[in-house]
Amino acid sequence: MQLICEPTEMAINSNYRRALPTWRAFTLIELLVVIAIIAILASLLLPALAKAKAKASAIKCLSNEKQIGLGYLLYASDNSDYLPLAAHEGDAAPCEWFFEISPYIAKQTVSYTNLVAKANVVACPSAKLDKVFPASTPASQAYGGYGQNYIYLGYLVEEDRVKLARISKPVETCMNGDGLDPAPGLNWWNYGYLYPPSKPPWGTPKVLPYVRHGKGDNYSWVDGHVSMTPWKTMSAGANGKLDWFYMTTPDDRPKY
Repeated sequence: MQLICEPTEMAINSNYRRALPTWRAFTLIELLVVIAIIAILASLLLPALAKAKAKASAIKCLSNEKQIGLGYLLYASDNSDYLPLAAHEGDAAPCEWFFEISPYIAKQTVSYTNLVAKANVVACPSAKLDKVFPASTPASQAYGGYGQNYIYLGYLVEEDRVKLARISKPVETCMNGDGLDPAPGLNWWNYGYLYPPSKPPWGTPKVLPYVRHGKGDNYSWVDGHVSMTPWKTMSAGANGKLDWFYMTTPDDRPKY
């Protein structure tokens, strides 16, 4: 006769406890090591993420300039070959070019005072102009960070307008591009223009660099192409002419 021994309750509980996984809490030193590793990884990744974001903004800006340049050319096609003016004659607000090409790139408005640059192709994603324009500024919402080559391509009055046919070097004459970023001494009216290297912004003693996207800015050119061009190139000029990349012809002279 075989005897079957039933396990006691104590034996069952003991075996169950041995089968359970054992958990051990982290020590303070281990937690500090993990936190330090995370901090190191973050310090390595954040600059890379910032660079990627800046590059994406520069690419978006270049696309904006392509559409702006197309707007200039379409405007000229519909207006006897004349390009837009830079500023409004009534108050010299530097957004006339935006108003004149708005039918081609945005919702057309009946007045330049109703222009809104935000969320439009005339707003550079890298421009930091939120606190530059007081509410009293003419067309205070019309400025998105771009500007016109006003000295050579038409500033204020009808007599200033330039015909495309007059421009003999369209590949090397910029129409529009990234404007100036906020700097000491600048006022709201300085932000809607491109100042050639021979002309400091009004009210300032020296020429300021255009380096919103690292070493340079994005530009649209009269022939229709766009490019990110270093300030070193734009400010040095070419062929012995400091303003070469702004001039309409090799012998062009600034009008202002």
